[in-house]
Amino acid sequence: MKFGKDFRNHLEETLPEWRDKFLCYKPLKKLIKHIPPDPVDAGAPGPWVGLEEWFVRILNEELDKFNDFFVDKEEEFVIRLQMKGNFSTLLKVVLSINAGH
Repeated sequence: MKFGKDFRNHLEETLPEWRDKFLCYKPLKKLIKHIPPDPVDAGAPGPWVGLEEWFVRILNEELDKFNDFFVDKEEEFVIRLQMKGNFSTLLKVVLSINAGH
């Protein structure tokens, strides 16, 4: 639990708008605690099957949220980089025009 609390506190202090964009460990950790150890008979279905499916579903949802956030950030940075390149090109044209006068 210490990592989750430390990470949440760090986000609150540095990037509060990002706090809901990262993996939420608490529900996953609770599910792990409820998964019983493997039964003696490896072929017999255990009571954890439903919990395992639930865990995988929650994990996939969290990873999708996490991935979507980073894809959005990547798009923002690509746009900013393109704008910077366009500005740089425009500046060079203006400077060359001014140098010609």
